[in-house]
Amino acid sequence: MFSLATASGPVRIVPAEPDPSGAVRYALTGAVKGTVHVVASHNPRQWDDFRALRISLGSENGMRVMPAEPLPRIRGRAYTGVMTRILSEPADQPDSWRVSPSGLRDLFDRDAPPQAAATLHAVMRACGEHYAARDDLPDLQSLARWLEAPMLCGWLEPMISTARAHVARYQRDELQHRQDARQCVRAWWLLARLGAAQPSPLLAYLLGGHRDSLAHRASYLPRWAEISATGAADVQRRLTHFMSEYEQLRHRGRTPLRVVRAAQCAS
Repeated sequence: MFSLATASGPVRIVPAEPDPSGAVRYALTGAVKGTVHVVASHNPRQWDDFRALRISLGSENGMRVMPAEPLPRIRGRAYTGVMTRILSEPADQPDSWRVSPSGLRDLFDRDAPPQAAATLHAVMRACGEHYAARDDLPDLQSLARWLEAPMLCGWLEPMISTARAHVARYQRDELQHRQDARQCVRAWWLLARLGAAQPSPLLAYLLGGHRDSLAHRASYLPRWAEISATGAADVQRRLTHFMSEYEQLRHRGRTPLRVVRAAQCAS
């Protein structure tokens, strides 16, 4: 057990042993009553990097369905929310602690008042720091990789397929724009030679610089080709990143049985 001074008053925090998923439940008493749930997880920006923690109020956890837990309450008002701790970044850096976009909210979907939000942030950070200091953290991270890898691979597969299709479409567009530009240039010179030999209003119109002219198309089509090439390169970078994550997740290793057995005995 450890105590924490918060904006709402002192809070006593009692951690349990990890359950079979590697999660630790922290029972709260004092100014805050309820449960905080902490589990090792993947970095939201690098799915094959498991140096991150998910800190949830009560049973809220977007990664797995967890048993029902009493939500933390301050003066009888219950709150939900999730915070992510990126362990690869220093704890004193703002980006190392990230609250989910929905923020901390009560059961009526209202934002937590400033004092309650400050209290809950302090409690969640304290529970996250306690979990991060565990001696068996590497085993818990390995367990998280083993548990989450199949689901993350399932998410990445359609993302990879979509990215490949987009790269192919951009490349086709680039090739088509360049071919069309070359054809416009060849056609313009052909008409220019014809116009020189036998001038006519129609040829003069086709050779002009107006919006529908060959000259105008020959001018903008190469720019469209460059835009398509840039789009293909951008998507290709994302595709390479997705594929790297996917390959790393596929090789998740053996089940960390020692952690699972210890958690099963504790539960």
